[in-house]
Formats: sequence, structure tokens, C-alpha cells
Amino acid sequence: MFTIETGEKNTILRTKSEPLKMNEIAQYRAIGNDMVKFIRDPKNGAAGLAAPQIGINKRFVAVSLLRSYSDEDFRSLLMINPEILEHSEEKYIDDEGCLSIPGEEWAVSRWNWIKVRYTDLNGKTSTLKLTGLSGRIVQHEVDHLDGILFTDKEESQHENIFMKALAI
Repeated sequence: MFTIETGEKNTILRTKSEPLKMNEIAQYRAIGNDMVKFIRDPKNGAAGLAAPQIGINKRFVAVSLLRSYSDEDFRSLLMINPEILEHSEEKYIDDEGCLSIPGEEWAVSRWNWIKVRYTDLNGKTSTLKLTGLSGRIVQHEVDHLDGILFTDKEESQHENIFMKALAI
């Protein structure tokens, strides 16, 4: 299907992605549909996937809107040019992993809720307010579009240093 880009110093993962133009949607439709199929397949262990993770520096992501990681009744969708319009002041810390940094799991602070605007594969613009795990997944994937990895988050670095110190 496609190869997942990996590594904290990977140039593709560290480059800010370009907006996907409306006249380019048809060109990326099959790839977008494949990305949604990929994250829906439990054997892949993915709740989301950003275009840079498959070597495309364009602003689109496939996300699962989950209540929990064991949620079997969820919706997956492709978000083109997602933009976080609003977010809560409050944050919470939870563990995250990433296909592009295999084997790593870090505690990351994310907003409790976000309001995101995006375009779908039919060119329709929508806005969603997402909380909990769904909001976390979208925030993680939007970070990929900006060349940010979850290991860059200051809170996660402090949390992991602290947790490693406790284990000693």
C-alpha cells in the first residue's frame, strides 16, 4: 500500500506541509481513501495517519474519531487542510505513540477539546468540536502537517525525564 516514513530527523516528517489545493483533490483521492482504509484496519495499530508519514508533504490526514482505543464503533474520515480554530485552555496528559517513531510512547499534554475546520474529498467544508481521544488524535496529526513530532512536546520530555528518574 505505502511505506511509513520514520525517524526523528527524517526531512519529510520535519517539513511543514503545503495546503492541498481544491484542483488537486482528484489527484489524491485514491491515496486518501487508502489512508482511511489503513487506519480502520486494526492490524496496523493506527488511529490516524498524516500525508507526510507516507512521503507526501500536503496538508491532509486520515483520523479515527474514537471514544477509547477499544472503541469498535467509530467513524474514520479524511481531513483536507485541517485547521484548529479554537481550543480549551485546559490540557490533559496522556500517553501517545506514533507509527513514525516505532516503539516509543511518551506522555503528551494536549487540549481537552478543539474546534477543527477541514474539507472532505467532495470539497465540502465542515467544522467539528472534538473532545478526549478524538481531539487528541486530530491534534497529533495536525502536528505532523507542521513538521512536529510528539517527541518534541516539552511536557512529554519533562514527563519522560521524570518517569525515567523514578525508575532508577
